[in-house]
Order: sequence, then structure tokens, then C-alpha cells
Amino acid sequence: MDTNTKREVENSVSHLQNPLIFPGLLQLDIDSYIRTLQKKANIKHVTAYNLFKKRVTEESRLINMTDGKVIGLSTNIVWRNMTSAQKNVFVNYSRQIRSRIRN
Repeated sequence: MDTNTKREVENSVSHLQNPLIFPGLLQLDIDSYIRTLQKKANIKHVTAYNLFKKRVTEESRLINMTDGKVIGLSTNIVWRNMTSAQKNVFVNYSRQIRSRIRN
């Protein structure tokens, strides 16, 4: 990873882990996601990690960061550092969404 990308990832991770920003990442508007995901044929992609990455992508846009590589690396770092309880928030979201899409 080049120096510029490394610096962008560090800045992104720092932003995402900010005590004011991080709690917002754990909140999801399930109905909005369901409307978007119902258009897709394969609901197997509704995983806890993918939902979290979508939240990170949304937050990244707010700070004008659109580099997919940086977003992906940042997501991986933050996800690895999350507690089981924090990850379970997204596990529960993914289960709810898959269940509602099937019905």
C-alpha cells in the first residue's frame, strides 16, 4: 500500500472510530435497505459485514471520500476491532432484512 493510501486509510479509520461518529454507524434504516435490496435477486449478499460496509460507504461520502480501496481497507480494520456485541447488531439487521425480503 502506498503512503498516500495508508494515510487516507488511517484518517478514515480515525474518523469512523470517533466516539461521536461510531454509534451512528450502528444504526440502520431497515425499511430503506429492504426497498433497495428487494430489487436485487440474490439476498445471500445481505450479510452483517456487507451491511456494515454499506454504512461505512455512506459515512465516507459525508466526508467526500469515495476511493473504494480506502473504504474497503477502512471497513476491514474497523470491523476487526468491533466487539462481538457490535457485530451482532449487524447480524440481527441482516437476519431481519433477509426474513422480510423472503416474505
